[in-house]
Amino acid sequence: MFRGMSDISWSLLPGIFRKYPEKQNSKKITSASYSGNIFSINEYEILSHFRKEASGLLTHISPKDDFTWLQYAQHYGVPTRLLDFTANPLVAMYFCCQSESETDGVVWIINTVTFERWTTSELPCNDRHIAYTREAVINSIMREMRGELDRGEVNSEPHEKKNLPIMFIPPYIDQRMSAQSSRFLLWGNNQSALENMIKADNEMQLCPGVRFDVQGDQRFWAKTIIPARCKHSIMRELDLLNINEKSIFPGLDGIGKYINKYYQNNVDDMLELL
Repeated sequence: MFRGMSDISWSLLPGIFRKYPEKQNSKKITSASYSGNIFSINEYEILSHFRKEASGLLTHISPKDDFTWLQYAQHYGVPTRLLDFTANPLVAMYFCCQSESETDGVVWIINTVTFERWTTSELPCNDRHIAYTREAVINSIMREMRGELDRGEVNSEPHEKKNLPIMFIPPYIDQRMSAQSSRFLLWGNNQSALENMIKADNEMQLCPGVRFDVQGDQRFWAKTIIPARCKHSIMRELDLLNINEKSIFPGLDGIGKYINKYYQNNVDDMLELL
């Protein structure tokens, strides 16, 4: 799976855990200010707020189904512990090149097979006779997010603290997620950026030639840097492959964005010839 980011300095970190620079609360005499993470301390409150506001529009979701609410919240721009990826490398390249034209971008690449071995390596072995399925691990993360374990609530489901992110394919709740071949990473207790969790021996080398299979291979991630000067030409090439606003964002909104970008690019090309 892949993730394209238009600024190489950005981290692989969900919105709920991102830190923000110090800002003044007001222009009054007080010198009070805030800095750091302003979302994660209110994580479940934020999700509950979204559920209350959206429950009249999403009547098919159970009020107790926090995991589904979390996915809808992520899709509609609420900060969550989810991070978007895609199974389509061209979609990742689009998001890498579609903005921040003065800044180098990056496309992150994750080998999902090896990544699964890495992220499940922290879970207990089956000799404890506990079935740690993906669903059980996700439920455990959600229970921690709600604070149930801190309150000492008893639950018959198996529980083991999950630190590393877990990958899953979400249900496609609209055409946009299908068009973008969406994938998600769900963060556990470790609130670090993904690139800070992984080690040098987890890195794949992107090079042509023969691929060697290594016993117990731990390599699952790589990145390719896209220079700012290449973004415009790459976007034109992606358009020839029908990777554009119209296909990435199905509907009238995407069509409008596509028409605007199409003629903007034509003007840019004309100026380059002058």
